[in-house]
Order: sequence, then C-alpha cells, then structure tokens
Amino acid sequence: MNKQLLRLTEIAQKPQRLILGLMSGTSLDGLDIALCKFKRRQPKLLHFKTIPYPNKLRSRIKAIQSVPEVNPEEICILNTELAHVYAEWIWETLDEWHISPEGIDLIASHGQTIYHRPDKQMNSTLQIVDGDHIATKTGIITISDFRQKHIAQGGEGAPLAAIMDEALFRDKEKYRTLLNLGGIANVTWLPPKKSEEQILTSDIGPANTLINEAMQKHFSKLFDEGGEVAAKGNVHSELLKYLLLEPFFRKPFPKTTGQEDFNLDLVEELIKGYQIEISNEDLVATLTHLTIQSITRALDEAAGDKEYELFASGGGVRNKTIINGLKERLPKASFRGFEELGFNADAKEAVLMAFLANEFVVGGKWELGKVSLPGFHSLNQ
Repeated sequence: MNKQLLRLTEIAQKPQRLILGLMSGTSLDGLDIALCKFKRRQPKLLHFKTIPYPNKLRSRIKAIQSVPEVNPEEICILNTELAHVYAEWIWETLDEWHISPEGIDLIASHGQTIYHRPDKQMNSTLQIVDGDHIATKTGIITISDFRQKHIAQGGEGAPLAAIMDEALFRDKEKYRTLLNLGGIANVTWLPPKKSEEQILTSDIGPANTLINEAMQKHFSKLFDEGGEVAAKGNVHSELLKYLLLEPFFRKPFPKTTGQEDFNLDLVEELIKGYQIEISNEDLVATLTHLTIQSITRALDEAAGDKEYELFASGGGVRNKTIINGLKERLPKASFRGFEELGFNADAKEAVLMAFLANEFVVGGKWELGKVSLPGFHSLNQ
C-alpha cells in the first residue's frame, strides 16, 4: 500500500487528531490558522492566529479576484506562490506555538477564492493556493478543494458551514441562527432537534465587501473600524433603494453570491446612472445599511414569528454600526456571544475547514442534502 494512504488510515483510526485549518476569505484580510484537536467529530480550538497579507501581495490577489478578464500567467504564479507563502507561515506559526510539524496529522486548506459563479446551467468556483505544494513544503498531508467537491455533488460551492453548524450547534429545544459576517454574509437557520423543520443555509448578500472597497478607495483604510465612518454619515435612501433591487435579493433560498455580484463598480454605476450626489461618509453609511437591511430581510423570512438565539461570527462582528442596526431591527433575536459555543468568532471558518477534513478521514455519517465530504488534493509528499 502507498505509504501515505497507510498513514491516512492510521490517522483515521487514532482516538484524536490534530488538524490545522487554513482560511482566507474574499475580504483579503490575511490567512487564518486554527489548530484543532478532534475527538471523534468534536473540535477543541487549541490555538488561533491571523497573519495579514502584505500590501503588495494583497494588491496582486485583488487584481485577479472577481475580474472577468485577467492574465492567466498571474493566476498560475499566485497559485504556487501563495502555497509557498502559506507553508512558510505554517512553519513559523508552529514554531511560535512550540509544536512540532510531525505532531500535526492534517492540514485543511480552503485556498483563496478568485472567482465564484453560481449558475443554473453550470455552477463553478475557483480557489487558488496549490495543495500539493503545501503538502510537499510542510511534509503534512493536505486536504483541499472543498468547494469544488460541493459543486461536483450538485451544490453551489457556498456556504459550507451548515455541515458543522448542524452537527455541533443545533439545540434540542431552541431555534438558533448562526450568522457569518465575512465579505459576504451567510446564515444557517437551525430549528430545534425535536422539531421536524428543515435547516436552512444560504448566502444573504454583502457583509463587509462593499464597505471595505469604499473605505480603501475613499479613506485609504482596509475597513471601517468599529463602524465609525458609517456612524458619522447619513443613509442615502434613494441609492439604498436601488441597491436593494439587485436581482440576487429576489432569488429564493438557498442561494450563493460573491464580489462578482456586489462590487464598488456596480455601486458607482448606479450613482452615475441616477445622477446621485453623495459624500464619502454617506456612501459608507449607505453600504453599511445595505448590509443591515439585507440581513434583516433574510432573517425575518427564515424565522417568521419565532424567537431565536443569534450567534454572529466573522470580521463584521466588530462593526458596531452593523451589530447595533441588527439589534434594533431584529427584536425576536437574542444576541449571544459566539464564545458560548466553544471558540472565538474570528476562528470559526478556519475551524470549519479543519472540521471538514476530519469528517473526511473519520468517515462521518453526516449527510446534508447534496453536500459531499472533500477528497484528497495531494498525498505526494
């Protein structure tokens, strides 16, 4: 038997596993690294850190992200280069945590999404960061291409969180909503186990992506820290009305989207087309309220008249304007700290990657619609 297949069999039979989950979202903040210990299917977060992308690297990724026409050479180069960067960061992080690479059973790498295209005829998505190079550079078996596996089984490639959300966080008695505020907002609606209601998972619109783009262009800042700029501005009701008319918002659940649908070019086309005069502060305020209203509409549709607990994660939880706006508009939601579920909110998606890798190797019986467990990307160390 191939020695790596034998090694994987040994890992699957261990009473517990150490898995590094790697996640970088469309906001291009950097690489999240979560070290998780798994006993069967239950993760315990041992360590977590985020390594910011250097400005030059972030700019290079941004130049090919969600752009219809790009230089394929740059995609090819970054696919390999980012893998080498990730491997170096893994080595540095493990050294910082005083953990030997030989003690890590698996790496679970999401990769960097550069294009996401849900379509009735042919769903497709593309994440770069080559798993073979990560495996070779680190000497650790690497599992990746999670979104491609989802699409191959008939899904849309996003969101993926429902597998872990239902397995770990569904309550026996209470309705729960897990809201992720990354570049795009997505939600998992979890009815109580005793009910016969189906869970719902879906993207629901922009969270931080439009706000971040506006902040970078007009304020030379990566994001609106604490929602302070939005709090100073006034919402332009006409522009907000036109943004809420975007076709994505009229699609039924479940659905998925990305920066291909929601980007600053779209906003600027509306401003130009309708001859709207708006200050930079008011633009950020309006885009922030687009996030608030689109989330509110989606959760009201999912929950109806039911009271529920809401656990928010992702970078948007630090935007007080977003969170306060949601609290004002969602009276039936009881906002709870994500830490009550076992780990901090920032780490959730990196933990999710580790969870998916663990599901694959232990042969979990979890099944959710057409969601499939990921396969190998590389066993060729």
